[in-house]
Amino acid sequence: MKSSSNLFCGLVLSVLAPQAAFGAETRPNIIVMLADDMGYGDPHCYNPASKIPTPNMDRLAAEGQRFTDAHTPAAVCTPTRYGFLTGRYSWRTRLQNMVLWSEYEEPLIEPTRETVARVLQRSGYRTAAVGKWHLGLNFAKPGGGFVRGKSGHMNGAGGTREVDFTQPVQGGPLALGFDTSFILPGGINLEPHFWLQDDRVVGKPNVWRAQAAPTRAGTSGLEVHEGWMTEGWSDEAVGPTLTAQAEAFMTASAAMKKPFFLYFASQAPHRNCTPPEFARGKSQAGVRGDMVYEFDWSVGRVLAKLDELGIAKNTLVIVTSDNGAVPKSDEGDDFGHKSNGDLRGSKGGLFEGGHRVPFLVRWPGQAPAGKTNASLLVLTDLMATFADVAGQKLPPRAGPDSFSVLPALRGAALDSSARPTIALHSGAGQFAARRGPWKLIFDAKEKPAQLFNLDRDPHEATNVLATEAQRVGELQAELARIRAAKS
Repeated sequence: MKSSSNLFCGLVLSVLAPQAAFGAETRPNIIVMLADDMGYGDPHCYNPASKIPTPNMDRLAAEGQRFTDAHTPAAVCTPTRYGFLTGRYSWRTRLQNMVLWSEYEEPLIEPTRETVARVLQRSGYRTAAVGKWHLGLNFAKPGGGFVRGKSGHMNGAGGTREVDFTQPVQGGPLALGFDTSFILPGGINLEPHFWLQDDRVVGKPNVWRAQAAPTRAGTSGLEVHEGWMTEGWSDEAVGPTLTAQAEAFMTASAAMKKPFFLYFASQAPHRNCTPPEFARGKSQAGVRGDMVYEFDWSVGRVLAKLDELGIAKNTLVIVTSDNGAVPKSDEGDDFGHKSNGDLRGSKGGLFEGGHRVPFLVRWPGQAPAGKTNASLLVLTDLMATFADVAGQKLPPRAGPDSFSVLPALRGAALDSSARPTIALHSGAGQFAARRGPWKLIFDAKEKPAQLFNLDRDPHEATNVLATEAQRVGELQAELARIRAAKS
């Protein structure tokens, strides 16, 4: 799993040969920009009928590759972020369904777990996490120990009050291979509501934010959880603040003449949808559409900074999302916009709209420009892929669910022998198995329920479970093997 040389045989020998030439000065910078709930039908380059202008993602598609069969390992947020950073399915942890409902939870990534950041850090990369974390943090409890928040959604009620914000926060990015970080502890809607810079809270969280309360009258407070907030906090300023932090990290890294890895996890377009002034009304899809426009603006700022610093030619840029989209904006209307395109389903579910996501790759001199790539991949694959880029070998048992797809990033079309069966997971904790064009969905009792051939039936309209008994058995056995594997 760890090395493409074990997966692609002769193909890899030819495609990967230039990789060995990467030296300390020529290793590419790596930027991953992860949108929050951006669907397959949101960017114009994926959906010509999109009601949202996305000129910067369209530019990436023209200057690089647009992948059409890329997936998140889970159809909701926390498990996908865990999977990307560790190369390991989140259902192998204590989190068997849904997400963490506050950041006062025990960190989901163990301190000894190998991460993408550690792999690149060992190879001389300067590493940064900017944006939404949502993987649990150890906040100090007054009198000792760590705070533990609510374990369920509870409709946004049940905020945590007894927290010692003067102490360093443990178990976050700095403990997992990131040199520096500037993060939103959870989602834009989740408690607590403030910034963490490295391991310290920025400002004094002395304002109690009420459930469903917006930070400015007339804006959305949909799905906001009660909890501590710093005075003057503005939901509308989150995206621009994160973008400025990303630009500052890129500038500092370029001045140090070190390759860098930037994990930029945007808050947009997740509810509550609060686009900044410059983005309001830019789409025809309500405030959610305006936040997709805001994310695209952040992409544009990052690309412009690369051009300004003169390092665009040696930077691998990936833009994707943590899961599929919700179908409606905060106003309760879809405005005629299909956030997941013509895919069936939406965020949280096992139909394609829940986990098939935009995946754009620009890598000048390595990835072909203006190409569409139908190779199957999942975000857990980026760990092994980046290890290949950096010339690193993953330690034993690291990234157990990660397969290098570096040849695909360079334009190759991978088949099912290159990317074995993928285990997909829903918000409710149900599974699906995907190999080649075949996808088997299991019900809540873990019995095969629906089988689709996505080449012939991309909209998942015809369940062929009854006529493909052998295929069902094969995929059922594959999923059982994956789930039983030690990691």
